[in-house]
Amino acid sequence: MHGHPTDKLVAGSIVGGILTALLVVLMVWLDFPSDRLYSAPVRLAVPALISACLLFPRPLLHRTVLRAKRDPNLLDEDLNLLLLGRVLGLIGGIIFGISLASEIL
Repeated sequence: MHGHPTDKLVAGSIVGGILTALLVVLMVWLDFPSDRLYSAPVRLAVPALISACLLFPRPLLHRTVLRAKRDPNLLDEDLNLLLLGRVLGLIGGIIFGISLASEIL
């Protein structure tokens, strides 16, 4: 009926990795922020921050503020693993996005 909590870890890492890799490639392709004005760490921090702003608010709100209104079948362990998966996906997406951007562009 319900999946194993590890499914949340895998799903979070896949979603985080794909979203972050797409943002890294898109930002490098659009040259935002410009490579003439900013260094490489700043150019990677911008898509990482945008990705974090898209990935983390909902699970964090369900973990803290909206705890009473969340689905009763969603356990704290599931949310913890979902957040951990999204962190791992964010890190992996940055690495994968760098490799994709260097090969494509």
